[in-house]
Amino acid sequence: MSTHTFQISIPKDDDGFVGRECLECKRYFKLKPGTGLPTQHCHCPYCEYEGDQNTFWTQDQLDYAQSVGKQIAYEKLVEPLLDDLTKSFKKLESSTRGGFLQIKVNTTRTKPFFPIKYYNESELETLLTCDNCKLEFAIYGVFSRCPDCSQLNAFSIFQKSIEVCKKQIDLFNQFPHDKDVELANLKFILSNAISSFDGLGKELRKKLVGQFPDKPKNLFQNIDELEKVLLQNFSLDIKTQLSDYSFLRQMFQVRHVFEHNMGVVDADFIRKVPSINHLVDRKYPLTLNEVQMFLGLLTDLGKLIEDEAKKHYT
Repeated sequence: MSTHTFQISIPKDDDGFVGRECLECKRYFKLKPGTGLPTQHCHCPYCEYEGDQNTFWTQDQLDYAQSVGKQIAYEKLVEPLLDDLTKSFKKLESSTRGGFLQIKVNTTRTKPFFPIKYYNESELETLLTCDNCKLEFAIYGVFSRCPDCSQLNAFSIFQKSIEVCKKQIDLFNQFPHDKDVELANLKFILSNAISSFDGLGKELRKKLVGQFPDKPKNLFQNIDELEKVLLQNFSLDIKTQLSDYSFLRQMFQVRHVFEHNMGVVDADFIRKVPSINHLVDRKYPLTLNEVQMFLGLLTDLGKLIEDEAKKHYT
């Protein structure tokens, strides 16, 4: 029995992306062919599954390929056979013409209809370009690893989040504002930056189980506990490697009182940052320069953690 092979191209979406579905976790993502590494190997950005590219087809793609394959098979295989059969009958008819026994052949044939099962690729939440191999891909959620080189994108997302915070400051400075509006915006930017850092920490806990303990729950919001963990488990002394660790620590406390005490400096704040005891029972006078300086230090801290973490998960 002979085997015939046909090549069927899977269509891309309007942005040049092709959908993929993990054989293991069944989750959907997209990537742009021609970017990234020249490899037939693929990693699921969500789980630990790795395999050949041909194991990542979506059901819609398989249904489409099957419907196109039926049409091609008919045109390339079945139709030529039917044509040959018709020609054979016509030859038989011609050879018996005028004889005692004549064979008359009438042929009518209607080409069958093979509906093509077209589909549209789904829209995803986050479009990414891998910093390592430059693959362009799209995922649900925010954090993942690259389908080509398997590099964790958490640090890239964190850095981009900090850049957004800096752009918010630049945009805010373009318009006139009063003190209350300024303070509200600065609180928002400070909170967003630490939330992004906390998101990075939650992703690292999934990848480096044991190095980052489960408790305290909000480890990446508690700079004192994080400093201990980094020193103990990574030999990373952020007190000496950051240009102004004490100020970074102070700003974590500032964010805490704005989130939980209306910005009023309380006894717990003074216990942790005694140098500003003159502000006890007063609202912390957060300034633009402080937030800008904090964003720079938080970026530096993220880079220090990235350099150490990569030694453990690569």
